[in-house]
Amino acid sequence: GQRLLEARLAGADVDRAVAAEIARGTLPPGRLADPVIDRVRPTVERIAGAAEAVLGGPAQPSSVDVKVVLGDGRTLSGTVPGVCGGVLRAVTYSRVSPRHRLAAYVRWLALTVAHPDRDFEAVTVGRAREGGPKEAKVTVARLPAIEAGQARELLRALVELYDRGMREPLPLACLASAAYANAAAAGADAVAAATKEWESGFGRDREDKEPDHQLVLGGVRSFAELVESQPHFGPYAERLWAGPLQHEAVDDR
Repeated sequence: GQRLLEARLAGADVDRAVAAEIARGTLPPGRLADPVIDRVRPTVERIAGAAEAVLGGPAQPSSVDVKVVLGDGRTLSGTVPGVCGGVLRAVTYSRVSPRHRLAAYVRWLALTVAHPDRDFEAVTVGRAREGGPKEAKVTVARLPAIEAGQARELLRALVELYDRGMREPLPLACLASAAYANAAAAGADAVAAATKEWESGFGRDREDKEPDHQLVLGGVRSFAELVESQPHFGPYAERLWAGPLQHEAVDDR
């Protein structure tokens, strides 16, 4: 699905892209490949259509170097891929999740601070996120351009969390923390929202069964047990997601 989507966005003929996938030899032979293609192709077209509507036609993204002096003697440096003009774009066949959104947020801040003379926005497009409207097929998450000074303060907050995380494991499970912060901001039951994302059930593994969390917590733990052992889960979640929730607009289509 991702390869077909990338070919479609690059302007390739979809039939040729499908033929190339069949020629790879990774699909079932002959007509047995048809059901797979028939299932994947409409989703690819929906995502590509939404991406073109907000991003324009085919474009060749580039990578932009960033180098930011943090003010404490350290420098944040690296390369941000997927930049087209003033837009940091990410188009994925996967469902848009907090992981995609947080990655875009960090890169968007780094670009804005490193190049204060340019305006950058970030757009992430993919399959409909979990928890959105049932009829939605595609999710578009956007971060508009902001002033470099504001971006620097938001970036410093992330770096501080990074520093704390290098000294001790922080209670910052990505999906559960996003659910908690989003529910808290909306005045809903944050604990219930985070529990749903944290605890496995109905044959589906959640974050409680991820190996790194089991290593830190000594095994699979309920959300209540997680909060009991790490009572600062809520404050950390709200601190991490304060910036994205303030600036991001998420559109389910």
